[in-house]
Amino acid sequence: MGLKDTAAKNFFGRPDILADLLNYILYDGRPTVQTEQLRELSGDHYRIVQDDTGKFKTDNRFRDKLFEYDTGNGLLSVGVEFQSKNEKNMLIRIMRYDTRRIERTLSSGQFSRIINIVLSFDRNKSHPASSLDEMVGKAPPIAEKFCYNYGFISLNIYDLAEKSETFSCKELKEVLNYFYNDQDRKQLVKAIKEGMLKGRLSRDAALVCAAFMDLKMDIDNEAEEIDMCKAIRDFRRECIKEGKKLGIAIGEENAIRKVIRNLLGRSFSLLDICALTDAPEKMVLEEIALVPQK
Repeated sequence: MGLKDTAAKNFFGRPDILADLLNYILYDGRPTVQTEQLRELSGDHYRIVQDDTGKFKTDNRFRDKLFEYDTGNGLLSVGVEFQSKNEKNMLIRIMRYDTRRIERTLSSGQFSRIINIVLSFDRNKSHPASSLDEMVGKAPPIAEKFCYNYGFISLNIYDLAEKSETFSCKELKEVLNYFYNDQDRKQLVKAIKEGMLKGRLSRDAALVCAAFMDLKMDIDNEAEEIDMCKAIRDFRRECIKEGKKLGIAIGEENAIRKVIRNLLGRSFSLLDICALTDAPEKMVLEEIALVPQK
């Protein structure tokens, strides 16, 4: 599991955050699921595979998170997966997990229904297939009846960010607000500067923001909270330093234009870019004109 997926798991896999997500998915935001009702389970999945030499080995695969929730009308198993980039065959991987889970519950005589939540951090907001019908095309009727296939719920963090007020957990709201403003880096910096976002976040919350927003942060390993305002300031200072260094070292027009594009991508203003690169305003305006409009 990479840094981004780990950061997402540490924050969004917390029972209090998951309870809020389940209330959003199952109960239209009503505070029905309580943190103490969620029981975390092992997410392991085991299978034996054979390699090219003919040797057998155990292939251990693990869900990111697996919980059990008593709905009052039977048990519900809740599997959660975090994806920094959407995976085409995510549905198949989850079906492997669920096969093992169903085998276990059937053998115990207490079958529980399963809901899978895939939380994607992919900026393009596309969703992986949620059923075999979507993956391979809808099958025609058999004996005048449709065959129903397996599916799951796919969420995108940037879609959730636009509905942050739906959630009751204050810290989840704050993190979603960071992602909402991060859709435009200039908007994020402005929101921090004007105090529109909370300055200090818990370690898990701050790290998930830092990981997906590429913030360079000097973090005390013992710190329980992280100053996000300082992190943004340090990030901007580092951008300025890198821009000056590259511009002075090379000094050629193509290199200067590269620096300009880099600073534009980090939402620096026209005046700031001219001051940092010593480039004429006309050159900066030419690069601005080439930036794709959202």
